[in-house]
Amino acid sequence: MDDNDKGWVNWKDIHIKPEHYSELIKKEDLVYLTSDSPNVLQELDESKAYVIGGLVDHNHHKGFTCKQASDYGIDHAQLPLGNFVKMNSRKVLAVNHVFEIILEYLQTRDWQEAFFTILPQRKGAVPTDKACDSSSQDQWAAGAEGGLDSEAKCCRNQPDSPHPEEAQDEETH
Repeated sequence: MDDNDKGWVNWKDIHIKPEHYSELIKKEDLVYLTSDSPNVLQELDESKAYVIGGLVDHNHHKGFTCKQASDYGIDHAQLPLGNFVKMNSRKVLAVNHVFEIILEYLQTRDWQEAFFTILPQRKGAVPTDKACDSSSQDQWAAGAEGGLDSEAKCCRNQPDSPHPEEAQDEETH
C-alpha cells in the first residue's frame, strides 16, 4: 500500500499484511475475483476467502490476475454481473464496490438487488433481459399465490413503465 494514499486506513476491519495472501490462507480456501475469469459465481461460499483484485488489467496486463491465480493454483471467478446488469461503461468495478456488493449479497442473497443497490448511477446499469424474465417469473409466481398484484414490476430501474416489456423496447429504439 502506498503511504501517500492513506484512504484505505479508514476501512474498518481491513488489515494490511506484508505476506502474500496465499501464505495466510490455504489455497483451497481462496477464490480470486477477477473479471477475466471464465467462472461465474452463483453463490458465495462463506467458508472461502475472496481476494478482490486491485489491479486494473484491461490494458497492458490483460488477463494477468486470472493467470496469476491459476499459476498459484487458486480458484478464480467473476461476479455474475452480466447475468443481471447491462452497463453503459465497461464492467470493471472499483474494489470498494465489489466489497460492498459482496456484503449486500450476503445480507439479501439476491445478486440483482446487491448490484442495483451498490452500483453508482454513472455506470448506467439496467437489468438484463434475462434478469427481467427471471424476476417477472418469480413475481408472477408470488402473485399467483396472492403475494403480488398482476401489475407487479420486475425492473426497478424502470419505475415509469407499466410493463417491463415496454421499458425494454424503449431502450432498443
